[in-house]
Amino acid sequence: MLKLGILGAGNIATKLAGVYNFLRNEIEPYAVASRSLEKATAIAEKFNFAKAYSSYEELLSDPAVDVVYIATPHSHHFEQMLMCIEHGKHILCEKPFTVNASQAEIVFAKAKERGLFVCEAVWTRFMPCVKRIREILESGELGEPRFIEASFCVPICGKERMARPELAGGALLDLGIYPLNYAMLYFGENPIKITSTAVLTELGVDEQETFTLEYEGGRIAMLGSSMTACGAAPARISCTKGRIVCEKLLVCEEIAIEDGSGVIRKEQFPFDYNGYEYEIRAVIKAIEAGKCETEETPWSTTLGELRIMDTLRAQWGVKYPFE
Repeated sequence: MLKLGILGAGNIATKLAGVYNFLRNEIEPYAVASRSLEKATAIAEKFNFAKAYSSYEELLSDPAVDVVYIATPHSHHFEQMLMCIEHGKHILCEKPFTVNASQAEIVFAKAKERGLFVCEAVWTRFMPCVKRIREILESGELGEPRFIEASFCVPICGKERMARPELAGGALLDLGIYPLNYAMLYFGENPIKITSTAVLTELGVDEQETFTLEYEGGRIAMLGSSMTACGAAPARISCTKGRIVCEKLLVCEEIAIEDGSGVIRKEQFPFDYNGYEYEIRAVIKAIEAGKCETEETPWSTTLGELRIMDTLRAQWGVKYPFE
């Protein structure tokens, strides 16, 4: 059984530690590392991890660790993934994978040299509803998919990681990545045209934005995110004969299938735990099969996502100090 280590002891690390404990018959929750030994120990004891470390280097130097989940702020992902690769560890890295596509290209190249598995943890790509939505679209029941609407708004502008340019702050990388991936799931990762508008903060990061992706055949995805507004994160795929509605993009346990007169039916996809378990199972499956990437989020998809976000930030004039 694969032994897993977690880098970081914040909110997302705690949430995922619970999932790993739930999946302990499928993967072994082995170690947690944090700059605070007290925080690492608290998570390890609560979720039955065997070890707690006071530094990332200690965890990565442990030969028993097979795969590392990186749960730190995204401004640190690049350097930490390079450390993992240097120590021969497989990687599941919290989104966004890196700050820009250039960093991701370096990570993938080095992982390929070592034959290591690497995956971006965009958990919404692995949910059971994704396969079913694709089946409905491919069946032709609703006609041809033409228009996608998706947004994610959360008032978290007061958080330091969202506000500061040196931490790669802004709404797009942290929040906008979800509606972007929703569009990419069903329309692909290669739009032919990208247009956008954004409001920037006094420090020069994006406070909120809307962006439109145009695809071949006239298909359009209209997307948005905000770190000052409160929203329910809805998503809709409109087709020539009806539409698919997901009222909660990030926690999609139900979809509504509609025609021109209203709801035809609803379909449920209750989670086994909290929704993160599906990406972890995909990681286990891929590593055990000797693969370096998952089918759900191949490296090409992560690069496509980051290149779109690079284009958007260039349109707004948002560049981080270390770029």
